[in-house]
Amino acid sequence: MSKCFSETFCSPSLHQAGGAVHGTYFPHIDGLRTFAVLAVVLYHLQEGICPGGYTGVDIFFVISGYLIGGGFIRSLKEGTFSLTSFYLRRIRRIMPAYFCLIAAVLAFGCIVLDCDDLRILGRTVRSSALFITNIYFSRTTGDYFSPAAEENPLLNLWSLSVEEQFYLMIPLTLWLLWKFREKVVKPVLWGVLGLSFFAAVCHMGHLEHNKAFYLLYCRAWELLAGCLLALAPAAGQNRGTGWLRTAGWAGILLPFACYTPSTPFPGYTAIPSIAGAALLIRYGNHGWSGRILRHPLSTGIGKISYSLYLWHWPVIVYWTYVCFDECTPWDYAGMFLLSLLLGFLSWKFVETPFRTTVSWHLPKKTFLATATGCLMLGFAGEWLKWTDGARDYWHVAANNMEFPEYWKGPAFPPSFGITPPDRAVVEKGNAIQHHHPELGDVTDYPFVLLGKTGQAPSFLLMGDSHAMASSPGFDEAARLLQRSGLFYRARLCPLSGISGSGDPSSLTLLRLMYPHWEHNMKLILDWLENTPQIKTVFIHNRWIELVNNQRDTRLKQLVADGLLHTCARLRKAGKQTVLLGPVPEWTFGPRKLMRRNALLNSNRTDRLLGGDFNTRQRPVFALLEYMESTGMCRFIPLHGTFHKHGRWLAEDGGQLMYCDDNHLSPYGARKAVGDIIGQLFPGMERTAAN
Repeated sequence: MSKCFSETFCSPSLHQAGGAVHGTYFPHIDGLRTFAVLAVVLYHLQEGICPGGYTGVDIFFVISGYLIGGGFIRSLKEGTFSLTSFYLRRIRRIMPAYFCLIAAVLAFGCIVLDCDDLRILGRTVRSSALFITNIYFSRTTGDYFSPAAEENPLLNLWSLSVEEQFYLMIPLTLWLLWKFREKVVKPVLWGVLGLSFFAAVCHMGHLEHNKAFYLLYCRAWELLAGCLLALAPAAGQNRGTGWLRTAGWAGILLPFACYTPSTPFPGYTAIPSIAGAALLIRYGNHGWSGRILRHPLSTGIGKISYSLYLWHWPVIVYWTYVCFDECTPWDYAGMFLLSLLLGFLSWKFVETPFRTTVSWHLPKKTFLATATGCLMLGFAGEWLKWTDGARDYWHVAANNMEFPEYWKGPAFPPSFGITPPDRAVVEKGNAIQHHHPELGDVTDYPFVLLGKTGQAPSFLLMGDSHAMASSPGFDEAARLLQRSGLFYRARLCPLSGISGSGDPSSLTLLRLMYPHWEHNMKLILDWLENTPQIKTVFIHNRWIELVNNQRDTRLKQLVADGLLHTCARLRKAGKQTVLLGPVPEWTFGPRKLMRRNALLNSNRTDRLLGGDFNTRQRPVFALLEYMESTGMCRFIPLHGTFHKHGRWLAEDGGQLMYCDDNHLSPYGARKAVGDIIGQLFPGMERTAAN
């Protein structure tokens, strides 16, 4: 996932002298680009076609490092090195197509996107103007493979930011090293490569995939591998090089076929792709390998690979957006052909003219045009941020639709002999704060009163945001039954007793998913053991996050052990524990669905995320049923309310039962809890009826 470079100045020739590459066109590298870019495109179209196609980015990084590094070394040897000339060539090569793509994506987005999506797009455009999209995505989208990332039409620009950041540092670094002590160039580059690889491995070891994937200091080793390849002595062709070519092909093709989004990547798993690309760059120009890579079809696609890479992802995102993600094989074929067409047109009418036109070789004109383009993009992004995604400028009717909001109950002050733990916190990311966008202001007592006022609470509802979403239902049920309860409004992982045991990587993952989890669980369990007034504890979580995590299958046993320990501890304290089952989740929340229908003049209905509810939630039901079989707790499903006449429902009589794609609205919570009130509070419903 990167750009191609086929300019004369940095493309190595078939001949090498003194270990440094000479500048002339090298067709087999264009052929290698073809395999890399097609792998990326096919992966983005349909993961099953090329499940490890995302490794194409690593191949491009090696190619870029090789060509750029080789160009530097050649110019340094010849005494023609110039930072101004280098950046002029980079600008002419990259910026025209880059600006054109972003402008087109922004213009189309203003037509079809609502204010929420436009606001996010504006932030991406702003970061693209500064070439820091990789940093922005590492902080906002988390995992590259997450749904949030997949919906951004400019996600693919992250790799360009990585390379541009690399280009800001490597020219001056190489020049200084070469000028003052030529012999230390290789050792220094090897040292930096090792540190970069170590950083990537460390982040992967701590399950910080977003940092390892997006950030330059974790990716630099791949680019430096190409630079060091350019510094290597000339390679001869002998009988043994045939095996090296075969190994090179295996290094790039096997990850394409065998890796998946659940493969820990990058880090050690990136080595085959890096090594394979290096071997094919060095030895792939001969024999059967050369005939494949130098084929006109291979070199033709390779020449447009930069533009193809730029355009394919926005095409896929917007096409699936218009189709409501309900794409047929014909749709995927259309996406592929349109990407090829736009890539060719961009190469023919944008890339080539700007790269070859003499007037654009003038430094003043080129730098001024680039600065102007970046300022315009930055201003456009900021304007969309200031105006909340142009909420009041266009699509006003759709942007101002009324939707259910998250419920915020009254804070519970210490009374009735019950004093909540005063150090309990609400977490957001990795920081402790006293405000949560879903829960409102949080005081020293982050407890919400449910049900009847003026009465000592007798039950506690706790868990993550799904517990928060279901709390209005418990509030109404408690009022009906003349009871009082509490909702603990901190994002809570209901596991305990596993901090010093289990798989270390799984524990790390839990700590990333639920910051301050161990601290909060200790507080709440210690408090419950010393609060006899609380008789029943309801636990509601988005269980699927815990037991169906693709990144760590070993987490399931750890979750079972931790939940069993929590239930056992509560039972010992004299509490009855009730585990609440999952609710259906949807591909779109009502806000996005209804706005998209309005903007696209459509009338689509939502559908369940991941297909059949029971199939997706099978590991959750297995866990909760197992917990009930231990006798430590009860398990009560919630999904029956949302299934009638063979259909799953997101609305009831015109009332929306969801705030978003997975959180219940106050109406949905009251409906779900009301339907099972007799199971939640056995015997009490008769009192209410009387």
